[in-house]
Amino acid sequence: MHRLLALGVVVVAIGALAVPATAAPETISISSVSPSAGPAGAEVGYTLAGTDAAGTAECQQSSAYRLELLAPDGTVAATGGVTVVIPEGVAVGEAAIRVVCYVPDATGRRVIRGVCARFVVSGVGEPVPAVTESSIPCPATPRVVLSQAVLNVERLLSQAFNPQLSVPLAA
Repeated sequence: MHRLLALGVVVVAIGALAVPATAAPETISISSVSPSAGPAGAEVGYTLAGTDAAGTAECQQSSAYRLELLAPDGTVAATGGVTVVIPEGVAVGEAAIRVVCYVPDATGRRVIRGVCARFVVSGVGEPVPAVTESSIPCPATPRVVLSQAVLNVERLLSQAFNPQLSVPLAA
């Protein structure tokens, strides 16, 4: 004899997800790059702004963490840990440092970010130019634009869901 087991099916309808126009602006950025310019072989570090030391540590230990040196043409020239070393053969000119990681949002939940800062690759023995502006929009190369778009979608979804998750359910 076979028993028929009836499984209940729950249907959940999710309405259109809208992020309010008053959503918090992007507050995480790179406040400084040290050094801000240098030749091949230079070791480059960065400091995040818009988060505390715990948020910076969470960023650098997150599963999404990636530090990249983007060459002047926007291609990835090198990757690193907390710092990145400028490899031989990178074109001289305005480059960028890109950090991708999860950082806590206003509700304390993790949201992915991708931020860039200016770095100038100089020739060996050339004077190192002064860089006055650290945080910049990430370069508009196809790979970076595509990955930034994915990060932006995930960030917007997190910003919409995280406040809802932080409110306790009514008993």
